[in-house]
Amino acid sequence: MTQRPGLLARLLPDGEGKRGKAGVDLRPAWRRDDEAIARDAVEFWQRLGILPDGVRPEDRARILVGAAHEGDRLIGLSTAALARFDALGGRFAFYRCAVDPAHRRSGVATALTVYSRDLLGQWSADHPAEKVLGLIAIVDSAELAARQRSPVWPKSGLNLVAFTPQGRQIRVAWFAHAQID
Repeated sequence: MTQRPGLLARLLPDGEGKRGKAGVDLRPAWRRDDEAIARDAVEFWQRLGILPDGVRPEDRARILVGAAHEGDRLIGLSTAALARFDALGGRFAFYRCAVDPAHRRSGVATALTVYSRDLLGQWSADHPAEKVLGLIAIVDSAELAARQRSPVWPKSGLNLVAFTPQGRQIRVAWFAHAQID
């Protein structure tokens, strides 16, 4: 992973687990069956009460991508479910990111998204039979309302491609190796 300017450089120096001056440690979780991160994620979701009705946190923990820790405390996490998106003709990682309210607007969500995008992109490149073309995010955070006016988000690579029937934005970050069949 290349070094990033500004806050992202502090959060994402080169290396496997990322720890920077900001004191945030980004840890990989994708397909690693890390029981400690899964346990922290379940506690995080229960503490914040942010999972939809009918979604078991233990099930969601199976699709963890990355975790942001400040010391021993989980302050953000990301998940992705692999599925086909017919409008773009292929399989994508449907991405979600959640950050503790005390750490929002600090750059943690952006850093975690970039980290997760790169982690999933490398996994996809290493597993070409999976044919995962990129990351898709459906934006539903009111805190991003002002940013949604821009169709291009250069740091994360998530660019506007469509809207859901409910009017939420669908954003895609294509992986560099993606090829349309």
